[in-house]
Amino acid sequence: MSNANSTSGGQRTFFIKWSVSLLIPLLLLCLPESDGMTRPMIVFFAITTWAVLAWALGTVNDVVVGLALPLLYILTGVIERKVAFSPWLSVLPSMVIGGLILGRVVMDTGLAKRIALWCVRLMGGTFTGALAGLTLATFIIAPFVPSIMGKAAILSVVAIGLCEALEFQPKSREASAVMIATFLAVASSKLCFLTGGGDVVLGMTLMGQASGIQVSWGQYAMHNLLPGLIYATMSLGLVILLLRPSAACRGMRSVVEQKYAELGPISRDEIKAGFVLLLTLILLATDSLHHISSGYVLLGIGLITFLPGLDLMDGKKLSTVRFGVIFFIVGSMSIGAAAKTLGVAGWLSQQIMPLFHGADTLTAMLSAYVTGIGMNFLLTPLAAYATFTVPVTQIALDLGADPRPIVYAFQYGLDQYLFPYEFAVLLYFFASGLIAFKDLVKVMAARMVLTALLLAGVAYPFWKMLELA
Repeated sequence: MSNANSTSGGQRTFFIKWSVSLLIPLLLLCLPESDGMTRPMIVFFAITTWAVLAWALGTVNDVVVGLALPLLYILTGVIERKVAFSPWLSVLPSMVIGGLILGRVVMDTGLAKRIALWCVRLMGGTFTGALAGLTLATFIIAPFVPSIMGKAAILSVVAIGLCEALEFQPKSREASAVMIATFLAVASSKLCFLTGGGDVVLGMTLMGQASGIQVSWGQYAMHNLLPGLIYATMSLGLVILLLRPSAACRGMRSVVEQKYAELGPISRDEIKAGFVLLLTLILLATDSLHHISSGYVLLGIGLITFLPGLDLMDGKKLSTVRFGVIFFIVGSMSIGAAAKTLGVAGWLSQQIMPLFHGADTLTAMLSAYVTGIGMNFLLTPLAAYATFTVPVTQIALDLGADPRPIVYAFQYGLDQYLFPYEFAVLLYFFASGLIAFKDLVKVMAARMVLTALLLAGVAYPFWKMLELA
């Protein structure tokens, strides 16, 4: 009987989700034209709302939604084919492809796990040292693995291994602290580098298209590495302060030493992968000198890994790379392309503009930050980037401000979470069963408040010094 009730309840939930995801867009199609709202814009909003609801409710696979968006825009006559598929001509696909290949190399060779354990070992045998080591490892790996889920997979293995080896009970303060600190390191480091996450690349690309201001890899790092490091340190400090273990964690050093010893001597493939990573970092950091886009750098490095002598990638390994994310990211960019062509960004900014009336750059930054927090309750971060980056950029331009600090603040808002469902990576960590929900909410709520103070007291003065604000 209970199984039957469970099945019936699942079917009812499935029906409700599909009904909502289809009914609301159909109701939008019935809206009449009005001042500034043309029929193509109404159709655009209906299609985009369907995509947003599909992302939020999980009715359709994310990749399928990304593939469907440009097709629906074309078939309904909203935009022309060349506009719908214009994101494929940008540097973004090259960056994602190269980054995914490089990330697979780092993981398959075992170099990523070695880096993570080495960093934990380097920071000593204390509980705080282990958390700091995991954070350090994340920052070393972050620029080279644009897949947030890829970084999560690497670091979570180490974090879970530590919890099991030290016999931390599930949902204890110790276990929660290890897992939450690891998640926050993965999430925070993403904002420091243009290649830290596919959603960051998407946001910067959309901002550049809307404003004409292109941000290189080096420029982005110069603008965000220092605030991001402080942000990550603050996040780690909150975990240590709020979830400090009740007793000393004995045996931490011996466990880390044992796991590191199990890796054995560094292999030839790890050495070759390390050389490739060093070359990648040099080329990315010197883009202002050689003027080669970071996307082409990553794609070129990805192709180099196939060369004889390196042999870090081959056809079999390539088949294991999950390239589906490319279609999701690039397909999502068609939202921005359509919005720009139809003038939707300008219309949306006019509707939101009263909230920013008379705002200076700092006020606009904080408003964008709050907007990002609000969007997280409804959308995945990637979907929010795709949907709202262009309107936020347009608001900044309407205010006569440089859009970069305002969009950066919006990014920080999208990195705030209270509930696991808001972010797939957080859900991934939470699904380990080691995190207590009350501990998660305690840390994330405090982080949300302190991040606003960080933006006002640290990021804003820093960006102002760089003449961005």
